[in-house]
Amino acid sequence: MESTIVKKEDLAGYHFSNLEVLSDPVQILERRYLLEESLMLGNDYKQKVRLICQTTDGIIEVAATIWAVTDTHVELKSGMDIPIRSILAVIK
Repeated sequence: MESTIVKKEDLAGYHFSNLEVLSDPVQILERRYLLEESLMLGNDYKQKVRLICQTTDGIIEVAATIWAVTDTHVELKSGMDIPIRSILAVIK
């Protein structure tokens, strides 16, 4: 999976997938678990994670600190939101 590395400040220029990018229910649960774990790492240790996301232009990778996880979105330290459905992978 080849991705373009982008800065979290540049995320506003991207449009994320409207569809769920993972088809396996186990992968969807694992992604949720990794996001929740990354939230704790971000809040407690200010540790960044890498998010691989599907956009309408292709696959991007962003390194950021996760500050909040809702039912549908991830909020990054920069104040940007990413729809969870567009996240292909979470790398700690």
